[in-house]
Amino acid sequence: MSDSLASWDASFEYKLNSLDRSERQKAGALLAIVPSRVKWEDFLVSIKAEWYRWQADSRYPYCLIVLYGGLSFYEYKSGNFWQPFAQAIGCEHLDANHQTPINLYFEQAANDIGLKILRRENSTDYVGSSVYHIGIPLSLWDDFLKICEWTLWHDEWHEHSDAKWKETIERLAGSRTRLKNFLSENRETATALIQELHDARKILSEDENLTINAIKQVCLLRSEYFDEVPETAEFLRPSNPDSLFRDRARLVWDEDRARIRLDLPAVVRDKLPAVWQVSNLLQPASATSNSLQLNETAFNENLTLTLTSGTQREAQRLRGLAPFGMFDVAKDRFINTERDKLPRSTYILIAPQQLCDIKRKDFDEEEYPPNESYELEDGTICYVTRLIPTGKRPQVSFQHQDKHCEIHFSTGARIEARLYVGEGVMAAGFDRHNDMLKVERLPVMCVAIPHGFSDDNLILLQKKFSIRVEGLSDYQSYGVWEKQYEDEAEEYYFWKWSTNLPNLSRKRIFRLQSLALGINFEQQLEIRQSKNGLQECWQDLPGAMLPFFLLCQTNGGMRWEELLLAQELLAPQRRVSQSLLLKYERYGLLKQRGQKWMFAESRAVMKQTDAEACELHYCGEPNVLWNLFRYMFEHFSTLQLPKVVVVNRRGELPFMQMSWKQEQQERIKKYLTNKNVRIAADLWEA
Repeated sequence: MSDSLASWDASFEYKLNSLDRSERQKAGALLAIVPSRVKWEDFLVSIKAEWYRWQADSRYPYCLIVLYGGLSFYEYKSGNFWQPFAQAIGCEHLDANHQTPINLYFEQAANDIGLKILRRENSTDYVGSSVYHIGIPLSLWDDFLKICEWTLWHDEWHEHSDAKWKETIERLAGSRTRLKNFLSENRETATALIQELHDARKILSEDENLTINAIKQVCLLRSEYFDEVPETAEFLRPSNPDSLFRDRARLVWDEDRARIRLDLPAVVRDKLPAVWQVSNLLQPASATSNSLQLNETAFNENLTLTLTSGTQREAQRLRGLAPFGMFDVAKDRFINTERDKLPRSTYILIAPQQLCDIKRKDFDEEEYPPNESYELEDGTICYVTRLIPTGKRPQVSFQHQDKHCEIHFSTGARIEARLYVGEGVMAAGFDRHNDMLKVERLPVMCVAIPHGFSDDNLILLQKKFSIRVEGLSDYQSYGVWEKQYEDEAEEYYFWKWSTNLPNLSRKRIFRLQSLALGINFEQQLEIRQSKNGLQECWQDLPGAMLPFFLLCQTNGGMRWEELLLAQELLAPQRRVSQSLLLKYERYGLLKQRGQKWMFAESRAVMKQTDAEACELHYCGEPNVLWNLFRYMFEHFSTLQLPKVVVVNRRGELPFMQMSWKQEQQERIKKYLTNKNVRIAADLWEA
C-alpha cells in the first residue's frame, strides 16, 4: 500500500531542509531528492489517489516540487512535459487554463523553499525551472555523454572562455535547447559533473572489479543513468562496459531457447539464503549468477524484482515489454525506448500484440517481415520485427492503439578508429599464419570523427593518436594524417605512409593507439614483396563480394555493426546487406557465432570448358584465392594469369570466376585443398 501524500511531503521536506539554502539555488539541487524508480512509481500511485483533493486546498508543496522534478528527470522528452504530468495525476489532457494555477502553485512553493525560478524574456519558464532543479533529464543524458566524450579529446576544455564554451556547447548540443541552456548557463555545475564522470572513468579503468553499485558510493551519479542509458557504461569503461553490470539484473531475449529471461547477479554469501521474486515467480539466490525465466510475465509495463533475505528486502525496478520492448542485439540487453534517439545497432522489436503500420527506413527488409509471430517456450505468442540497419540514420515508426511511435537512430558522436589489412582488392592481399599476416602493403589506419568535434581535426589526431611500428622510434617521420572524404555525419581521416620509410621486411607489430582514451589496435605483419601484374587480375573486385573482402581481415569474425563501419571506412560508395549474408549462411559458406559473422567454409568448383581450358568458380575467403595467384605466379613465370570477375546474376548469389589452362587444373585443386577449400560439384552444395 502506498504512503499518503502527507507522509511523502514530510519526507521530502526533511530532505530539502537538510540542504543549505544557498545550495538550493544551484542547478541540480533536487536530483538527489527525486525518488528511485521503484519509489517513484509508488509516489505516482499516491499522486493519482489524492490529486483532486490535494489540488483543491493546495497542500503538500514539497510533493508538487518533487513531482515537477521527477517528471523532468524521468519523463521529459522533446519538450513534452504536460502530457506525462496529465498521466501522472490520472487525466487525459491538461489545457493551458488548467496548467496556469498548477504553475503558480509550483512557483510559490519553489520561492518558499528557496529553489530558483527561471525568467526568460519577461515570462516565467516553469518547465525550464523544473529541468534546472534536477540537472540533466534521462532523455538528454546520452547527448550529455557526447559532450563528456568531446572533453576527453580536448585537454584544455575547462580553460575555454565563457564565449568559447557557449559556442562549443551550441555546436555539440545542436537542437537540444534544454541541454544547451543548462550547460552554457550553469558552467560551474556542468564542469563539476563532467569532471566527476572523468574521475569515475579513471577509477573504473584502474580497478576492473568495480561495478556500478561500487562506483555509486564514490560519485553522485544516479543508477538510472546506468540502467536506462547503456552508453554511460561504455563511456566509463570502454574496454568492457558489460563488466559494470555484474551486480545488476538484466532482461534478455533468448531466441535460441525461445524464452525471455532475467539474468540475476550473484549474491554475497552473508545474505544467503535469499529468494528473488518477480510477480509470482520465485528463484533461489546463489553465490553465482543465475537466471529466472519470465516469458509471459515479461509483458508487463513495469517489473519489480525483489531480493528477500531474512527480514531484509531489496527492490529493483525494470522496464517490462508492454506495450513493446526493443532488444539491442549487440549489447545483449533491452533498452529504454523513451529516448529521443538511439544508437545505430541491430535491434529486435518485441510486442505482445501486433504493431500497426510499421514503416522502416534504412533497415534491411528483404528477409525480415514485420510482426513475425513467435511462440515462447511457455506457449505465449508475441510479435517480432527485426531492425537490421543498412544506412547511417535509420528510423522506424508504427502505431500502437491510438499512439504514433517514431524512433530515430544515429551513429552517435564518438570517434572510431580502426586498423585494417587493406582497402579495395588489397583487403585480400595477405597470407595468414596464425596471428601474423604476410602482406604486400602497409596497413590502413583510419579514424572517423563526427562533424563539429574539433576546430582542427588534424591537430587533434596528431595530439591524441600515435602510430607505432616496432623498431621505429619516431612515427611522425613516417607519415601524416590526411582527410580522405566526409559524409553527412562524419569526416574520415587516413594515415598516409611516407615514401621514405626504412626497410620493414621483417616481422613487426603495427599499432594504432590512443592509450589515454582506451583505444589500441595492433597487428603483427611481415611486409613481403608484391608481384607485378597480380593486382590487375583483380581490378574489378571486390564488387558484390565486398562482405567477403571485409570479413577476411579478421580471424575472429565481425559483428554486423563492425561490418557496417568497415564498409563506411573502406568502401563508402558501397552497401552491405545482412539478408545477403543470411543467404550465404543457408548454403553453409558463412556462419554466425554469437553476434559475429565469420566464414564457415570456402568452396570451389572446377569446370572444363574445352580441351585447353577450365573454369574455376570460387566462393569463400578471398585471401586464399589471392595466394593461389601468387603461388602460380612464382612457380610458372610464363603463365598468363587470368582475370577474376564477379558473377552476379539476378536472383542468384554472387561468386568469383576465372579461366585457367586445363593443364593447371590438378595443381590448382591440390593447392586449394591444402588450404582447406572444399572442391565441390556444385558451388551451392551445402
